[in-house]
Amino acid sequence: MASDGTHGLVVQGAGSTGAAETLIGSVELPTRGQPWSLHGISGQVVRATATAAEAVVGNMRMNSSSGDITPDPAPSRWPLSSSGSFLGSIANQPVCPLHKYDLDLLAAGKANVDLIGVVGIAVTVAPRFTIGIQFGPAPPAVRRFKFSDRVRATQTAVARTQIGTIQLSEKATRITGIMGYIRQDGVMVTAEELQGFFDLSSDDVDLVPSQWNFNETFGAGLSTSIASGQVTMPQPHVVDIPAPGGARIDCFVTLGTAVTNGADVEIFIMYE
Repeated sequence: MASDGTHGLVVQGAGSTGAAETLIGSVELPTRGQPWSLHGISGQVVRATATAAEAVVGNMRMNSSSGDITPDPAPSRWPLSSSGSFLGSIANQPVCPLHKYDLDLLAAGKANVDLIGVVGIAVTVAPRFTIGIQFGPAPPAVRRFKFSDRVRATQTAVARTQIGTIQLSEKATRITGIMGYIRQDGVMVTAEELQGFFDLSSDDVDLVPSQWNFNETFGAGLSTSIASGQVTMPQPHVVDIPAPGGARIDCFVTLGTAVTNGADVEIFIMYE
């Protein structure tokens, strides 16, 4: 059973080539005697192949497939946009910032939620979506951070990979923010996107499930001389997770697609 702290679940996958919706994935909330506060939805979409005169726009949608979310989250279409079209044979790597929306819903334990990516304009190659929901006993309050620490590594493979462990200070009492970055390291390769999510696990803190979107993701570029998109405003995931002093937090990354050269990933935990 998940603890009474803030949790997150993320799905990722390809959308459609037509102007249509695709089930990116379904998640099941953990067992709980009382309803969960389903207080956030977040997402990103990036192009998998750069094609001239094609934009990547759309929205993300949530559906209560088990019928036990109150009120029923329909309609539930949330803006999600990545990149406009370009002209010619050169396109830099576009950035998709984290799109986050605060919700006010109640979801039963074991509720099943479908997370759906909607492509707004037809494209040649299906874009890739990353969509997450956040829930807990109550919406977490925004608190001023006291401490922050991080781990950093590079990754090329799709498989979930541990990139390091953060040990909280002995002064720690609760985790109040979580954030992750992904960006290109080394030589950029055309037609490769940087997309995925990260998650946390611990023997000292009941975190699971704790899956989170990166602060931004990057779509594929085109040509042999391209630049990476720029990072965007920091948007930490606001959480409220009780944690004992000295707790060790293992940090993992799952890429959406493999990359030739290292995806530089960095995960931060803010706490008090």
